Amino acid sequence: MKRNQIVRDFLLNETEMPLHVVYQQLKGQPNEIEDMSEICLESKGAANQCAAMEYLYANGLFPELKLLIEKTEYATNKLVRKTSRIYQIMYDRKTLRAKQLKPDAPAKYIKAVNRLRINDEEYSLKILRDLVHIFCYFDMHQYGKIGTFNQSIKRDLLHVKDPLLYNLLESRLNETLFIYHWKRNELILSRKYGYQLLTDTNNPCKKIDIHNILAQGYLFESYDQAMYHVSVAMEIASELQYERAMYGLKNFTLPFIAAYYKKTVGVTSEDQAEQAHIALAENELDKCIRILESFEQLTPFQQYYLGRAKQDKYLLRTSYQRFIEERDDYFYARLPLEALNALDQ
Repeated sequence: MKRNQIVRDFLLNETEMPLHVVYQQLKGQPNEIEDMSEICLESKGAANQCAAMEYLYANGLFPELKLLIEKTEYATNKLVRKTSRIYQIMYDRKTLRAKQLKPDAPAKYIKAVNRLRINDEEYSLKILRDLVHIFCYFDMHQYGKIGTFNQSIKRDLLHVKDPLLYNLLESRLNETLFIYHWKRNELILSRKYGYQLLTDTNNPCKKIDIHNILAQGYLFESYDQAMYHVSVAMEIASELQYERAMYGLKNFTLPFIAAYYKKTVGVTSEDQAEQAHIALAENELDKCIRILESFEQLTPFQQYYLGRAKQDKYLLRTSYQRFIEERDDYFYARLPLEALNALDQ
């Protein structure tokens, strides 16, 4: 079937074909993204519009998603209207400045999504609300809260009848499980989801995020594996000219892994805490201490750097407790624990 014939059939048909049927025809085709985008924006049925918003979001097509949100914001169908409002929240969370790595006010997005009246049988809306919670708690470093929402998404997914929407939301659940198991220090499970996501997604921005997390997940095992994932992420970000991803990888992930392995020749960072980490790796302890003691408050990471520079067991124990108690981060809690064990030897 020649290019765009499927799109023309969809647009000219008096009865709108379900989006999942059209998707099966276009899936894997060279122009899948362009054709599906056009169809998503022209869809009029409630089920199609809801699936269309998730397709656009999942594929990182944010300008198109914005257009569909504007089109459906005042839809007569309640489900479409509420779905549109949740995607507006998701869109706002995703549109950040070039050097901004986390949204400004994740608690604001949680409040906004909680204000929506969602009925018990509106399963797709409940899943989307739970996803907003998960990613906002991730932004707030409150990883322990993710598990509860994962369970409710699994239950509600069983009631999603649209095959395309089901597959897209299941992929998003897998994304949350990828992060959750990483933070629980369950790395075999985490990687299983991570590599599956790399196979499933066509969204290059999502691939950058996955490689970034996989890189960090190899921190304690393999410098080469960790740096392989950093370099793949940087390559994709460079091709896309995705400034924010490049900034995060160059100034945080790469110097962090390099400093951990004391392989810092030619490695720099604009971030002061990572400058302190590099100084620590290069045994410039006074510089590391001077930088960190100028901070008003220290994160658990910064406390760990300072504890190592000063060989201070109290700081290292406090860092460990904060990783566990404040963040439920059992993966990075290994850093101060490792340093404490080294001091005891």
